Amino acid sequence: MRISWFSLVGFLLSLGVTVNGANILCLMGVASPSHHIWNRAIMDGLARAGHNLTILSADVEKNQPNNVHYVHLEEIYPTLYSGPDSIDLMEMANENVFKSVVSFYRDFVVHECAGTLKSKGLQQVMDYPDDFRFDLVLHDFTCGPCLLGLLHKFNYPPLVSVTAFNNPPYSTEVIGGHKFYSYVPFYSLSYGTDMNFFQRVHNTLLCLTDVVYRNYVSNPRIDAMMREYFRYDDLPYAPELSQRTKLMLVNAHYSIDFPEAAPPNLIPVGGLQIREPAPLPADLEQFVNASRKGAVLFSLGTNVRSDQLDSGRQRMIVEALRQLPDYHFLWKFETELGIPLPKNVIVRPWMPQNDLLAHPKLKAFITHAGLLSTHEATWYGVPIVGIPFIADQHRNLERCVRSGIAKRVAFQTMTTEELRDAIRDVLEDPQYRTNMAAQSALFRDQPEKPLARAVWWIEWVLRHPDATQLQSPVLKLGFVRTYLLDVALFFAAIPVLLVFLVKRWLRKSRSVSEGKKRN
Repeated sequence: MRISWFSLVGFLLSLGVTVNGANILCLMGVASPSHHIWNRAIMDGLARAGHNLTILSADVEKNQPNNVHYVHLEEIYPTLYSGPDSIDLMEMANENVFKSVVSFYRDFVVHECAGTLKSKGLQQVMDYPDDFRFDLVLHDFTCGPCLLGLLHKFNYPPLVSVTAFNNPPYSTEVIGGHKFYSYVPFYSLSYGTDMNFFQRVHNTLLCLTDVVYRNYVSNPRIDAMMREYFRYDDLPYAPELSQRTKLMLVNAHYSIDFPEAAPPNLIPVGGLQIREPAPLPADLEQFVNASRKGAVLFSLGTNVRSDQLDSGRQRMIVEALRQLPDYHFLWKFETELGIPLPKNVIVRPWMPQNDLLAHPKLKAFITHAGLLSTHEATWYGVPIVGIPFIADQHRNLERCVRSGIAKRVAFQTMTTEELRDAIRDVLEDPQYRTNMAAQSALFRDQPEKPLARAVWWIEWVLRHPDATQLQSPVLKLGFVRTYLLDVALFFAAIPVLLVFLVKRWLRKSRSVSEGKKRN
């Protein structure tokens, strides 16, 4: 096959720089800036370790070292947000939990795959020779196996799956293991591990909805799209490609997340994107230090943005912040706000979140409760006012509320007074900061930094590409053998058989007795 000069030059440059490094293909098709931030931390760590990276991504970085080569999947964001079937995350925030499951697969996952397969960047890598050697494939599996046709093309290098999406419900379908609906709440529910009967019914129905829709609607559609694009007659069924995973890295840590069972090849590396804080820009440093009682960071993340709020809610927020003049508020607002601001509020299209959270005068964090944000706030010991919108934000915040480190404000019913009072409570009740300090100490008490752990385990797979000792046997055993349904049926059959035999014996004894009487 032909290979473009651009691709060839990029690879020759990368191969010439780190002779001893592995060639790693990174498949990062998830259209989410926060996922990119998390994935980028892993990839930067691998690059610093001397490996050569080819990165297919919806988000790209400029001015990279010679051993890092980004390939842009340029059609993903336009397909999702600008095309005829564009999605509206604010609209999804108002959906009930069952509809949100369908919307995630039908609207987000399928359209993201369509954008991936339309991208010239993917064709650029398809033009590489089939015998080009990659030593490992790193894949963000959050939104399915759409890019894993490349695993087949390059003759199945060892696969490491990663996700910034905590430990998603479908991780066990990728590497095996067990999900217990009795105490692991679905990611979009505001439940804890101590669910009552009706909550467990609700949780089970939602988990089963996710399983059924993914396996019987979404996966077959993704598989058909992949077959039409990759055109390999011997391409395995799409989910089976994901199941070739040797190791999984998840954005979780047992010290701060709900506990759940995990196989040995699921490695928690929550918070790996957290870096050493840098000094603040001079204007922000001055604004923070000028506050009488401290400063508060306000950011709704990178997917649902503050400038997508309706003007009524924007004014409501400004008024709530105005009524707390002793504190200075730094609001990440992506465009011109268009509302007069009080002196204690500034807006910027971007805020150095990591560095602000590390500042000693930062007293609280108003956040959408995304996982990266809650982990960073916990690491730096900053209590939270949470305004969740979609997906795992609800469960993330529930965990924080139960730990006494956060207060919840419902976006749909929020008022000026409710927001103001929630902020004031978190700022002025010392128990929130005390509880958060304890959580922070647990999170930080690890034998190594999460990023170092992630890189070490990826390199472990490079050193032992054929090792299977860590892999769960669940996928091979299947549902019946894994959950001992055949054994349960066997034990259930024993009393039935005994009853049958006793009845038969009694019937026979009665017949013999009656025969003797007649004689």
